[in-house]
Order: sequence, then structure tokens, then C-alpha cells
Amino acid sequence: MRSRTRAICAWSILGLLTLALAAYWLPWIDHQSAALKLSGQDLGEFVKFLPQIRRGQVRFPRQVFYLPPFVAALSFVLLSTNRQLGYPRWVRILILVLAILALPGLLPPVWGHPRDLFNAEFRLQGIALVLGLLAVLSHGLWKSLPLHIVGWTLGTLALLALVPTQWAFWAIRPSIWQAYSTPTIHLGWGLPLEIVAWLGMLGFSTVIVWKTRPQIANTTGVHT
Repeated sequence: MRSRTRAICAWSILGLLTLALAAYWLPWIDHQSAALKLSGQDLGEFVKFLPQIRRGQVRFPRQVFYLPPFVAALSFVLLSTNRQLGYPRWVRILILVLAILALPGLLPPVWGHPRDLFNAEFRLQGIALVLGLLAVLSHGLWKSLPLHIVGWTLGTLALLALVPTQWAFWAIRPSIWQAYSTPTIHLGWGLPLEIVAWLGMLGFSTVIVWKTRPQIANTTGVHT
């Protein structure tokens, strides 16, 4: 893989991943009243109060709305440890800090004592938070991964952050509009930024995989 192509992919993925994390906290549901704006993080708690969810008419684990920060944290860890991507040392340290900053996105917007994270309602989020912290603390273990494996992993993580979350959002969107019952509600600009960021990360990860895929040597020969 040429150094120029590798640099373009590496810096593009870093920028898109940072955008995806920022977009998670931007409004996905927008309203003229600030109190009625909902970010990706807010949706994880808001949807459980919708009648369609409570009655089981729309079924999905609400924790899918917490996938983006979890995926972002794991992806940042992979980027920070792999020196083949060519980031300067200070950037790799900054990326690791971003991985830590992504983890609070797994917390409910309003919560009490830390032990509540391991109650039945929040247990999956608590487990994900612990796994994210372990990934950050053990970041040195992943520095020897081949670049094509890093590309495959980043692409898979991008799909994991994008597909379940967006499927759940669009499945519940009519119920949210019904609950608000006002023409002043509309999609926030955080939502399309989130989609574009993860799709972009998937695209550049695919380029890394394609350009660094192991080549199968041609062993066919003519023997006399």
C-alpha cells in the first residue's frame, strides 16, 4: 500500500470517526424548544417511555442507541496503536484520549449511583463500559495487528454502529412523531452526519483492506 494512499485513508478515518462521535451528541430529533431536542444518547432512554415500545408493538433492544460511542471507543483504540497508519506519537496519544472520552456516551443522560449501571435495566451498558475501559488499558496488545485486519475490523465496527442503530431509529420514528404531536418537530442535523460519517469510515476501511490484502503467490510452474 502506497504511503500516500495509506495517509489519506488513515487521516480520513480519524476525521470521520471523530465526526461520528460528535454527531452522536448532536440533535437527531430537533425542536424549537431545547428541552425537546433528542441526541443519539437521549434516544436510548426516551424510547422506553413510548407506548409502542411498552406494549411490544415495536421490538428492539433500546441499547442499540449506545452502540456508536462503544464502537467509536474500540475504533479509536485500534487507530492509536497501529503505527503502520503513520500517525505522529502525539496524535496517537490524542486518539487514545478520544477513546476514553467516547465511553461516557454509554451512560444514561440522567443516572444516580455508579452501581445502578449493573442493575438489570442498565447492565448491558455497564458491561460495555467495562469492556471499553479494558480495551483502552490493554491498547498495547493490538499494535501488531496486520493492516488488512485493522481495515476489516474497522469496517465491521462501522457497520455495527450504523445498521442496528439506524434500523431502530427509523422503526421508532413514526412513534416519536406521534408522541410529540406537533408540526415543529423534524430530523436534526446530527442524524445525517452520523450516517455519512460511518459510511465514509466503511468506505476508507474497505480501501485499506483492498490495498493491503495478502497476495497469493503464483506457484504454478512448468517442470520438465
